[in-house]
Amino acid sequence: MTTVQEHAPNPAAGDPGRPIGFGRLQRKEDPRFVRGKGNYLDDIVLPGMLHGAILRAPVAHARLVSIDTSEALAHPGVLAVITGKDLQALNLAWAPTLSADVQAVLVTDKVRFQGQEVAFVVAEDRYAARDALELIDVEYDMLPPVIDARRALDPGAPVIRDDIEGRTDNRIFDWEIGDAAETEAVFAAADVVVAQEVVYPRVHPAPMETCGAVADFDPIDGRLTLYETTQAPHAHRTLYAIVAGIPEHKIRIVSPDIGGGFGNKVGIYPGYVLAVVGSIVTGKPVKWVEDRSENLMSTSFARDYIMQGEIAATNDGKILAVRTSVLADHGAFNATAQPTKTRPASSPSLPGATT
Repeated sequence: MTTVQEHAPNPAAGDPGRPIGFGRLQRKEDPRFVRGKGNYLDDIVLPGMLHGAILRAPVAHARLVSIDTSEALAHPGVLAVITGKDLQALNLAWAPTLSADVQAVLVTDKVRFQGQEVAFVVAEDRYAARDALELIDVEYDMLPPVIDARRALDPGAPVIRDDIEGRTDNRIFDWEIGDAAETEAVFAAADVVVAQEVVYPRVHPAPMETCGAVADFDPIDGRLTLYETTQAPHAHRTLYAIVAGIPEHKIRIVSPDIGGGFGNKVGIYPGYVLAVVGSIVTGKPVKWVEDRSENLMSTSFARDYIMQGEIAATNDGKILAVRTSVLADHGAFNATAQPTKTRPASSPSLPGATT
C-alpha cells in the first residue's frame, strides 16, 4: 500500500487539494473475484468437449519394453489412447523446450524421471479417462536411477540422456561469469579466506490452480484455439506452430484467470501438447487438467542448488572478492524458462541481491 500525504485546499489559488505522490491504484479485478465470477481453466466447457488423462511412469529410469492399450481402448467412453509410438508416426514425439533442449512428449525409448508421461487417454468424461489408465499394461526394463546431483557426474553414473548423440555423462553445460584470473589473484593475496557449502533445496511453486489446457482444433480451416494456464502465451504459440506444423497466425492462445503461477506456468508441459494432439485426432475439443499429485510430481520446480561459496577479506572484515561454484539439478530435460544459463536465486543473489 502506498502512503500519500495530503495538503489543505487553497481555493484562492484554484487548488482543490490533491494528494502528493502516486496514490492508490484501484484493482479492477476484485469485484468479480469476490463474487465468485472468476473464469479459470477448469471452468471452460466447450460443446462436445472430451477429457484427457495421462498415464505416468511409476519408476525413475527404465527402458520401455512394451505397452498394451487394448483393454483401455475397449473401456466404455474411451475414444483414443495415444502412445509415444503414435506420436512418432506424426513426428510429435519430441518437442523443443524454452532452453534450446528437447523433451519427450510421451515415452518412446525409455523413462527418464518418475512421473514421466507414458500414454494419453481421451474419453467422454474425466472419470472414464482416469479409469482407463488402470487398464494400460506397460512392461519396463529397470535401469539404475540417478537421484543425487552430486553422484550424477561420477564416472560410471547412468547416462540419462543417451538420446543425444555423443553424450557420455549427465553434464548439461558449464556457465561462468566474472574475471576468474583477477578473482584468483585477490584470493591469493587476501588476509582471510572463508569457505562454506550451502545447500538450497528444491522447492515447488504449488499454485492453487494446477496446470491444464483445453485444445480446440478446427479441421476445416486448420485453426487451433488453445485455452491454457500459461504465463507466456506468445512463446507457447510459437512452439506449437513448430511442433504441430500449424501456421502461427492460425493459433490463438487464451490465458484465462490463473490461480497462481510463480514461474512454473511459463514452461510448456507435455500435457498441453497432448491436449492439442487429442483434439486433432478426435476432431473435438479436449480438456486436460492435472491433479494435485501430478502437479507436485511433474511440474517444474525451483532452486535445487549445491553451492560452494568463498569470501576473500581483510583482517578487519572488508570483503575483497566473492567466488562460488554451483551444482544445479535441471532434471532429465533442460526445460527451465530462465532466459540465461543460470537459474534465478543463484548468481544474481550472491552479491546480496535477491530474487
